[in-house]
Amino acid sequence: MLIAVVGDSTLDVTVGAPGPMSSGDAQARITVGPGGQGANVAVRLARARVGVRLVTALADDPPGKVLREHLEGESLEVVALPASRTSVVVVLLWGSRGERMMLSDRVSADGDLATALAGCDWVHVSGYLLRNPAEAERVITAIHAAAIDGVSVAGGSFAGWADAASARDAIAEIGARILIVSLEEAGLLAGGPTRTAEEAAPALGSAERLAVVTDGERGSAAAGASIGRTLVQEAAANRRPTVDTTGAGDAFTASLLASLAPTWPPGAEAVAAALERASAAGAAATTVIGAQSTADTDPERFGA
Repeated sequence: MLIAVVGDSTLDVTVGAPGPMSSGDAQARITVGPGGQGANVAVRLARARVGVRLVTALADDPPGKVLREHLEGESLEVVALPASRTSVVVVLLWGSRGERMMLSDRVSADGDLATALAGCDWVHVSGYLLRNPAEAERVITAIHAAAIDGVSVAGGSFAGWADAASARDAIAEIGARILIVSLEEAGLLAGGPTRTAEEAAPALGSAERLAVVTDGERGSAAAGASIGRTLVQEAAANRRPTVDTTGAGDAFTASLLASLAPTWPPGAEAVAAALERASAAGAAATTVIGAQSTADTDPERFGA
């Protein structure tokens, strides 16, 4: 199976909690590494030995060159669509639980998206691309032109009802088989707040679609795709402390897709096992700094 991942590649500048603040300089731990929802998922799929093609915007500028070099070291195919500049994100960390705020300079891609999807068996779309109606229409048109039936979508930090409405329409038009969103995103897509992941998942799932709703340390739930019942998964426990939650959702998503996409549609037992593995993958990602770092490698190493 070849999975196309359509989404952002970013150069992440991660700033740890500063020391005492003053009107002058403040000491802080600062690291630079690869990120972006699309690239994070694609890299982790490749590490799981899934065939993957990353379709992403990369300009011929210094951040783009750094990211290209990094991606060449991973076992994946990259289709770099032209962009005015490469996306950059500043991640501000604070607190003892890896809390973070992201300052995003995200740039959309130009180019022929339909041709980039040719020959793929499954398409995974970053929800960031579906927040804007014009960008969402490009994705919809390309998937229809490529005649790919297997489609999954992950949440895109919808800023409000308008973003969610655009994404909801696009998700329906492309016939997403798997939808992975946070509890807050689920409420926006469902048209009203939901109290728990167990409550939200059935509201978004259907006979054709598996809806997976995550709720951080409270775990996740899945419903739909004719699995018969709502499945609830507790959050995995870590032996190491949480230091950075950036990319944890992408690690969860990649693990889930690696388990479910190749043998779609899955049964309830397969979904339950996939949720357990995805929970462990997402939790492990929080124990190191960097969206693509892994817990069993040196987090200081670029692209670890």
